[in-house]
Amino acid sequence: MVVKAKRNNWGDCVYDHEAVIDILYNDPTFDISTIYITEAEQYNSTLSKLGLPYKSLQSPPERKGGMLEHDKKHYSNWHMPEKYKNMNLKEYLLNKCSDDVEKQRVNDEYKLFEQKNFLNVLKFLVFFTETLRENDIVWGVGRGSSVSSFCLFLIGVHKINPLLYNLDYREFLR
Repeated sequence: MVVKAKRNNWGDCVYDHEAVIDILYNDPTFDISTIYITEAEQYNSTLSKLGLPYKSLQSPPERKGGMLEHDKKHYSNWHMPEKYKNMNLKEYLLNKCSDDVEKQRVNDEYKLFEQKNFLNVLKFLVFFTETLRENDIVWGVGRGSSVSSFCLFLIGVHKINPLLYNLDYREFLR
């Protein structure tokens, strides 16, 4: 059985009471206090009134401001080692190139990633893919418009060389 969570505007997975019942039906030992639940207040107030020793349920966190303000506030708070935060990303990518055509493609894509303020995302992806490799974790070949990015190919996010298929990266970075 697949239990579906809904994502709120902030990307949090939030479960309704029916989904929680399905979770507990499949695994009665599951700790439901670790997930966000809609309408947790009624359950929590009943626990309090009855003095029951069970864990409280969590509602999704209240956030002030809009998504854009939240992103700007937390943009520099990437959870990755300093080595990746401080890396020279452009040099890293250019060192993986074997000819001038590849270097030109990296330069072109890099400008767009930079304009969109996505350089920390790329640095995180370098950290992420290296972590996957170090731990022998397999991930997919690639999908969607991301396979048109040569930078993502060099990082190892996907296994499809977009230069071989003349894929336009601007579709991915529009």
